[in-house]
Amino acid sequence: MMNNQKKSLLTILFVGAMTAPLMAQDVQTALKDVEAERFAKAGQTLTQLATSSPSAENQFYLGYYYLRSGQIDQAKAAFDKGAAADAKNQLNNIGLAGVALAKKDRAAAKTLIDNAISATKSKDQNALIRAGEMYTLEETNDPAEAIRLLTIADEKDKKNENAEIEMLLGDAYFLKNDGGNAISKYENALTITPNLAEANYKIGRLYLRGKNYVKAQEYFKLAIQNDPEFAPTYRAYADALANSRAYKAAATNYELYVQKSGTTDPEQLLDVARYKFLAQDYQGAIAYLDQLKGKINNPIIDRMYGWAYSALGKNNESVESLNRFISTAPQKVIYDDYKYLGRAYSQLGTPEGDSLSIINLEKAAPQDTTENLYREIGEKLYKNKKYDKAATYYAKTIANDKKPQNNDFLWLGLANYQYAPRVGRDSTVAQMDTAQIKQVKQQYYLRADSAFTQMAQRIEADGKKYPLAYYYRAGANYYAYPNDKDKAASLAGPLYEKFIEQAIAPDSSDKTDYKRYLVTSYKALAGFSILKKDDAKAKEYFEKVLAIDPNDESVKKALEGPKEAPAPATPAKPAVKPKTPAKKSTAGK
Repeated sequence: MMNNQKKSLLTILFVGAMTAPLMAQDVQTALKDVEAERFAKAGQTLTQLATSSPSAENQFYLGYYYLRSGQIDQAKAAFDKGAAADAKNQLNNIGLAGVALAKKDRAAAKTLIDNAISATKSKDQNALIRAGEMYTLEETNDPAEAIRLLTIADEKDKKNENAEIEMLLGDAYFLKNDGGNAISKYENALTITPNLAEANYKIGRLYLRGKNYVKAQEYFKLAIQNDPEFAPTYRAYADALANSRAYKAAATNYELYVQKSGTTDPEQLLDVARYKFLAQDYQGAIAYLDQLKGKINNPIIDRMYGWAYSALGKNNESVESLNRFISTAPQKVIYDDYKYLGRAYSQLGTPEGDSLSIINLEKAAPQDTTENLYREIGEKLYKNKKYDKAATYYAKTIANDKKPQNNDFLWLGLANYQYAPRVGRDSTVAQMDTAQIKQVKQQYYLRADSAFTQMAQRIEADGKKYPLAYYYRAGANYYAYPNDKDKAASLAGPLYEKFIEQAIAPDSSDKTDYKRYLVTSYKALAGFSILKKDDAKAKEYFEKVLAIDPNDESVKKALEGPKEAPAPATPAKPAVKPKTPAKKSTAGK
């Protein structure tokens, strides 16, 4: 009997001796998990502790976990249970103050904290620390009150051994936008606990807020070296990288945050999808979006699907997603939504799609500062042979671009040139009499000449040549004066000669085959010479044509019989194609 009693007593003593330190160790590990935002793991540990030993302290730490992870009602229930378990333990009343602050009830929170500190006569350092911390957990809390309470707690730290106090003081100064003092406190914490990942992470966070992205990244890298498992660093590092336009690295680090924190928070997963999109990993973005179906009621998902589908060429899906987003969340619509919708419509290959593409791009164009969408509209209209409207949008392109492209002037000129002969035949415009038609045609030709002139000047200012600018100018001037052959010839002749001069001695990098353009130019100059009754000069130009194309029948006949002044041929399409605008943008939240 005695032996059995001794055995039972030994068991109780050893189990008791082993359980207490193990529980304390578990609490400390769980609190580290809370700081590292490994909330699922922390919650499992603290729930087990509170279930197996529902002490006031264990209930407080369970409530603390709920509070930090944003589960406010569960936090209140845990704190209430803890307060009922031990009325003298003030931690749960302080926890309830944190719940009040989360609900924006600062008056109730202050009463709870003041009463708790008064009950402990301001002697309980842990109560002071926790009370100060409660005032730092929300952006709208009271950092001044946090500093007051934490300073009292710090005065009790005679040997300056408590890094947590320094960290929380840093958080309070962070909320006050006092970056200098915040960094000093975080550095104090590093003096006490070298290689403290959280301290380097929070210093980096200050630089991130100050938009010093390079410096922020330095501290985030250091924090990762200190503790590769401290999850918040990866999320902040991703933000710093994204602001430096390193989108691929940003997406990688945000995924690391998700992996190391174990989060299933739909909003966090949505952020990964955003960074995947910015990194042009559209399929990766869609994979994350697919995980959110039925889990989050956020219309932004439709935007992200729409943008990603557009980039992947899944245009019907893009149109469907973006139209749903625009109709359900009109207050969140930004110009990029119309831009991607416009691009998706343009790829449908239908007249209705082309029309809706332009309508949506027009909505986006005035606000888009990264791409000149007027250029994109102009390209579409020119491709669809709506030259008058294309000319209007190329003019807008130039007017709305700080650095217009040379091609903008080229296509502005060609659009005007191509529309000029159609004046009076376009059934979509008001009817004009013969005199008006002649006048409007001339206006379009002269606008073309002006655009080609500006293009040539810009290129030659850089010490280069673009011979075709003069070729197009010559044609525009010739056709601008159909009833005055002498004036047309006098204006077009020198321009054809300028073209020939540049075309036979082009820039070394110019690989254009100018033969057909030279043939047209020589024939025109021969005709102008005939107009002046200079048959010898005409013959000279005709022979130059035959030197290029010995089988040109029209020139052979001209040399054999009576000479007439041939009109210049319509300029062929340009050798240079307009540049396609880049398709990057930021998905707004």
